[in-house]
Amino acid sequence: MTGRLDALIVRATVRIGPEGEPDTLWGSGFFVAPGWVLTCAHVLPAHARGDRRATLRVHGHHGLDARAVTAYWLDGTDPEQDLALLRVTDPVDHVCVRLTDRYDPPLAVTAHGWRSPGGGPPQRWSGHTECNGKDGAHGLTLAPLVEIPHGASGGPLLDRERGLVAGVVKARRANKDGGLAVATTALRGFRRALPVGGESSLGADPYSALIRAHDVWHERVRGGQAWVKAQQELCGGGVRRWTPRDSAQACALLAALPGPASPAQLQELIELVLGDEPLWEDERAPHDWRDGQGWLYDHAEGADVVSLHYLRVVAHACADRAPEAAARLERWVAERAGQLPDHLRALLLNVTPAAPAPWAAAPHPTAADEPGGSTGTCEPGLAPEDTAEHDDGPVVAVELEPDLFRPHDRFHWRIWTWTGGQDTARAVDQDTDGEGASLAELPYVLNEPLTRTFGLLDTGRRARLELAVPVDHFGVDAHLWRPGPVARSLKPHPADRPFGVHRQVVLRCLKRRGEPTDVWRERWRGVAEGTPKALPVQSPALAAQTLGQAPPGAVPVLCRPPAESTEPLTRAIGAGYGIMLWNLRGEHAHGCGPDCERLHDKAAELLGSTSRASALPERLRALRERVSRCDEDAYWAEDLALLYDDPRRPIPLCDDLLESP
Repeated sequence: MTGRLDALIVRATVRIGPEGEPDTLWGSGFFVAPGWVLTCAHVLPAHARGDRRATLRVHGHHGLDARAVTAYWLDGTDPEQDLALLRVTDPVDHVCVRLTDRYDPPLAVTAHGWRSPGGGPPQRWSGHTECNGKDGAHGLTLAPLVEIPHGASGGPLLDRERGLVAGVVKARRANKDGGLAVATTALRGFRRALPVGGESSLGADPYSALIRAHDVWHERVRGGQAWVKAQQELCGGGVRRWTPRDSAQACALLAALPGPASPAQLQELIELVLGDEPLWEDERAPHDWRDGQGWLYDHAEGADVVSLHYLRVVAHACADRAPEAAARLERWVAERAGQLPDHLRALLLNVTPAAPAPWAAAPHPTAADEPGGSTGTCEPGLAPEDTAEHDDGPVVAVELEPDLFRPHDRFHWRIWTWTGGQDTARAVDQDTDGEGASLAELPYVLNEPLTRTFGLLDTGRRARLELAVPVDHFGVDAHLWRPGPVARSLKPHPADRPFGVHRQVVLRCLKRRGEPTDVWRERWRGVAEGTPKALPVQSPALAAQTLGQAPPGAVPVLCRPPAESTEPLTRAIGAGYGIMLWNLRGEHAHGCGPDCERLHDKAAELLGSTSRASALPERLRALRERVSRCDEDAYWAEDLALLYDDPRRPIPLCDDLLESP
């Protein structure tokens, strides 16, 4: 029975219409957090959608009648992105539904909403049906046990077995039986929602702010409006059960913690708890602590044991950034573990959670971390050292394999990620087009997979982009690639600038896949253990002797671009150099000139002021940012490229080479 929950969901469900026309029904919606209504974007007429804020009315139970404004939209035309958030501006007393944190779809469901039968006054509507399939990453198909009326779109879909709202009613299916709903996992798209009219009340990550306000409300509310109490009555308790009350308390405690440094950190912790790599879809991957909690149900060892282990690991990961909130979570875990059998309680509480990777504890971005934010002061011609730089930061590498039949014209690609050392390598995406892509096409082809991958790994200082190409293509200007067009504003946005300005961009040698050679390791140790020293390489004829006799800590600096000669670059790779600087453009018809001398002097100055080689990618990024701001003292580095080929994280060998058939 869901009688009490049905009564609560009726109180939380509203109808949406224009001001001054109380009987006009645009569609339905429901309260998900104090003052916030979720609905389908399509229920709002054209004049109420877009960049300009629109004022409307929401009506509901017991004469609820309040003014609201459009606040956030999802940016996209996919049916699963048909969601909008409305902010209620009038003070009203209302109930919030409780959203599921589970990944598996519900079975028996009830759709709620409003309708206008025969064009008359709006009235409440509900219908029982079943979820009989999925449509895309977030779409839920509804069995034809009920006909969804016009006006019900945007209403909540209640999972009758678990007592949670599992989706948003979207529409009847045109020319098909049943209907369609959008699963609540689609709300994660609000991390990149478009604010309307300068809306900023949910901060930089509207999804996390919304879901945390939702969880805090459900933990604090008592009495007749307490959804968790009604859900507890529906689901029951019993020994060794992870109850709705447990889930609500855990979610509220997680809401008090700072969010994960990145989705990749969260996913690493879940993998640590489960002892295996979860196989989630990219679109439904977890982003906040609550999402991770929802991945642990129905585990063979019991949801209570696995969930408590997860909560301990999260508390440990947040202890430095939020000691008091982490300690509260630890105390709650210890108290709740008292309900476990003695041997499980001892195992859970006596084992120290494994520490996350060093980069994973990085704080959220600050204003200075944002693209275009301040990078500190520095002397003319030099970039400040990045004190947050460390060797095992997150990396996104793009491996470009020349096409077997057109090696100079077409490439096949694979994207790798590292969140720590060599054993954290993951192949996350690859080319599926047998024709490959040209160098000119690659920035557009790679835009979507790179955007998705960066979204999983970016911390305050952003994941580094490494491009692995053959030496013949070391003239590629990957630092000038930029994200695809984004519908933010007519005004420029810092994140729309070339990659090289707001994230580290370096090159790697494709030939060095697999196990590193001894000479490569030796030269890397030479630059890693002391201040790197510039090794000028001016003449291709003398490159072999110059490179072969240099000490391990040397960093070759080449003033001749690859377009003129790749011989010095090839010899440097063969001699084991893992770090190298060269000029991407330049004219040497009459030999070296003043520009070459300036390049060598400035590069020597840069290297001599760098205490460790691992800081070089950030030093070059900061120089590129200064060039973008028309700092003439940094112009010498505009066409500078960096080889940063770390043998401690080599690109793995794959059995299936990226070649066309």
